[in-house]
Amino acid sequence: MVAGAGPGIGGACAVALGRAGADVVIAARDGERLAGLAAEVATQTGGSVTPVVADLARLESCKFLVEQAVKRHGRIDVLVNVATAGGGWQPLDQADWDSWRHAFEVNVIGTLELTRLAARCMREVGGGSIIQIGTFGTHSLPPGQARYTATKQAMVSASLSLAREVGKWNVRVNIVTPGYTTGPPLDTMVAGVAARTGEDVGEVSQRLAGTAALRRHIDPDDIAAAVLFLASPGARSITGVEVPVTAGQR
Repeated sequence: MVAGAGPGIGGACAVALGRAGADVVIAARDGERLAGLAAEVATQTGGSVTPVVADLARLESCKFLVEQAVKRHGRIDVLVNVATAGGGWQPLDQADWDSWRHAFEVNVIGTLELTRLAARCMREVGGGSIIQIGTFGTHSLPPGQARYTATKQAMVSASLSLAREVGKWNVRVNIVTPGYTTGPPLDTMVAGVAARTGEDVGEVSQRLAGTAALRRHIDPDDIAAAVLFLASPGARSITGVEVPVTAGQR
């Protein structure tokens, strides 16, 4: 199950899992876009893809998503939490606390609610793997993004604690932390930086890429590869860790 599936990291994870033989359930708020993504993933993988409209800011929606996955497939073996809220530039001095509450509802409470519901299902079938998608911002702490990074860090800390709690069920919980990832969110961020600094968009992108050891951005497929490994039997002894996929960014 991939929650928060979209054309970037979520879609890449769904394709990777489908190509590995999984029956995939994808969830997002926009039903029309979700249906289109489901058709695209099914075409690329030749497998079963079930779209479920769900909003992680609503606890009843998290419950509905899990119920639909179990109803369709009888079990949940892997959960990938990609859904996120609270991006964009907003200095703390100008903080809109309602937007902070919404970010907390999605990034922390909604993500953890879906996680614990899935973990209970995994317990019934002998175990499973939960992979949360973090953000390098929790390490770099960029100005103007405290709403996003603070709530994501809360999710990361809680998830690492959860790994110790559900290990006795043979349920593994890990974090994959992307660096600057190609796609619309990075394009928007780069454009915002360029607008504030007066730089060319290409210059901003190149400057950000230059902060990584490999001197490049990463792609959604790079994240999906790490997710696929953590979901696989090859990672059966790995839990409670954060895996940076950042091209060596520090």
